[in-house]
Amino acid sequence: MHTPKLVAVEIPDRRFVVRVHNGRRLGTIFSTEQGWTYQFDGTMREGPLCQDPLEALGIMQAVAEHEDMIEPAGHP
Repeated sequence: MHTPKLVAVEIPDRRFVVRVHNGRRLGTIFSTEQGWTYQFDGTMREGPLCQDPLEALGIMQAVAEHEDMIEPAGHP
C-alpha cells in the first residue's frame, strides 16, 4: 500500500510499518477495536480513527507534509 510519498508494509497483528519511499521509517498504522489509527515514531499521541489503513496512510502523508517531515506531494 502506498501514497505518492509513503509506503506501508504489513506486519503481523494487523499493523503496517510506514516509511518514506526509499527512506526512513515514519511510524505505524494499527487496528483497534474502534477502527484504524496511526502513530508517528517518537510521539505518544495517536492520530484520529480511520475507516481503513489506506485512509490512515493518506492522513499520515498530509500531516507529515504539514509538519515538514517530508516534502509536499508534487515536489521531488
